[in-house]
Amino acid sequence: MSVLLTSLFIVLGVLFTRMIYNGSTTAYASAERLAAFYLAEAGLEKGKVELAHNPNWYTDLPYYLEDNSNWLINYAVGQTNPLGEGSFKAIREKDKNWLYAVGYKGEAVVILKLVFSNPPFKAVAWKEL
Repeated sequence: MSVLLTSLFIVLGVLFTRMIYNGSTTAYASAERLAAFYLAEAGLEKGKVELAHNPNWYTDLPYYLEDNSNWLINYAVGQTNPLGEGSFKAIREKDKNWLYAVGYKGEAVVILKLVFSNPPFKAVAWKEL
């Protein structure tokens, strides 16, 4: 009887430990994603400031695929800035009327796109890729 109870308590202990681990991992990943989102928003704001000072500002030559996440994350030059424990990259392709921002925090990556009108610059559309 004592062996059976001990086995039951061990199984319950392992299950509860696994539940706590999964919950904390999910909470941590969610917090990192939220931080990456805010970093990407900071990148959009940085890009808007650059455009306000220089309407011809760009960081990359035009890329033939629009909204290509792999290119934006890994290959676009952009303007990278550290902020807190993460960083962001503001990207504007030459002669395009949209601005991308990529926020990085730990394992989390968030990409935002802002479409704007010609000068005077006004935001037309905003979305997360």
